[in-house]
Amino acid sequence: MTIALPISRVVVMEDRAQVERVGSFELDGRMRVELGPIAVVAVDRSLEVDVDGATLLDARLVRRRRERPAGGLFVDASALRREVQAAQRALAERADAWARARILVDALAHARCDVLRGIAEGAGAGQADPGTWTQQLDELDTRQRAAVEAARLAAAEHARADRHLAEARAALAGSEPPEPELECLLVLTLEGQGTAQVRARHQVPCAAWRPAYRARLADATVAMQADAVIWQRTGEDWTDVALSLSTARPTLGTTPPTLVEDRLSTRAKQAIEKQVTEVAVREVAIASNTEGAGAEELPGVDDGGETRLLEVPGKVAIPSDGMPHRVRLFEFTAPATSTCVCAPELAPEACVVAEFANLAGRPLLAGPVDLARVAGSVGRSSLSFTAPGETVELSFGSEDGVSVLRDVEVERDTSRLTGKLTQRTTVTLHVSNASAVARTLQIDERVLVSEVKEVEVEVKERECSPRPKAVDRDGIARIELELAPNATTTATFVWEFRAAGKVAGL
Repeated sequence: MTIALPISRVVVMEDRAQVERVGSFELDGRMRVELGPIAVVAVDRSLEVDVDGATLLDARLVRRRRERPAGGLFVDASALRREVQAAQRALAERADAWARARILVDALAHARCDVLRGIAEGAGAGQADPGTWTQQLDELDTRQRAAVEAARLAAAEHARADRHLAEARAALAGSEPPEPELECLLVLTLEGQGTAQVRARHQVPCAAWRPAYRARLADATVAMQADAVIWQRTGEDWTDVALSLSTARPTLGTTPPTLVEDRLSTRAKQAIEKQVTEVAVREVAIASNTEGAGAEELPGVDDGGETRLLEVPGKVAIPSDGMPHRVRLFEFTAPATSTCVCAPELAPEACVVAEFANLAGRPLLAGPVDLARVAGSVGRSSLSFTAPGETVELSFGSEDGVSVLRDVEVERDTSRLTGKLTQRTTVTLHVSNASAVARTLQIDERVLVSEVKEVEVEVKERECSPRPKAVDRDGIARIELELAPNATTTATFVWEFRAAGKVAGL
């Protein structure tokens, strides 16, 4: 007899889960106890068993084929599987009834042929009996009409049963995985008297989780909801269990990386290197710890380098269907500072960017963020690891009515005497505010960032209108404009770079 050992707690990691089971039963001396069923994919070497009230002599996971009782269904078969079996039996009965009806129709058709042949032979021999012949034909007509109608009804019943079976099979295929043929049991050898309390832990593959967020901007505040998306296809449903989420990586080894030699040496410059400085203009993505810093499809959970354990409030149920199931972890509301930002080099639309502090009291792990405003959803972004109290920056879609058109004029001049190159870039920004609300717009323009002393980059602040508020180390110049309702304005941004005559590559 198998004793049930239900799941009480599950710890889901990046690519697997640890399942904890608790149960009790009565002992009378030395006994061999079978507990389960347990997921067939359970990892044997991860098994840990603690027993209170008895002595544990042996513990192991045993797998065997399930016994199929008479009738073709397992004892724990679901109602849907029983319905499929009933539909199969009904279809077989309808098929037999239809076959019998067709046989009767064929038999009556042969009987009519025999009667007509007898009438022809009797008439040819001069033995006419019209009354008997009429009675036989009328009786055949009645029986044939009844047989044809019965065959028609049997065919309709067969078609109806066939459709019902197809629908039941489709529902079963869409809601339940194939019924396993193997079962796994926890077999314990115990010695003791009275009640024994068993606590067993083991790991299972085919389970994973990832963080996900929802952020809503309204009335200068951001409401942040942190969720966990969980998948599991272990072959065993987790029903009414305490759930924890871990960023531990038990599958990774602890072997330190192999060290290799990295030799540095010096040499004298060649003559051509003293005369010419080779440079190149390249695009470099700016590293950020805010919006867009996380990958769109995270290969793992970014926990900031420290293993973390998150507790899911209450009890949850996660079926073994391989589908994503979302559970709430925590939520908080923080005051936010909204800014209307536009990068006209990339797009003419302005976006609402909100900055707020992480007031959750715990880190925000890297993951996707569903964004919403008062009018509804505005899209999806991503969030990188954010420590408690750190500032979060998210873009909440475009701002209707504000647009920027960009005109660029480039002038190049090379000195004939020294060969010095000067390139002057004038950016004219045509800004319009078609809304009935005054707005403050931040425009981001970029300039080159030089890594060599032979190339100098300068923003001509006196010639800019208005002057840029700041130019950071990444070459991003921020220009602020005050836009009146239903108004247009123009801004000018001027910068230039100068390269010595020995610089090549520009």
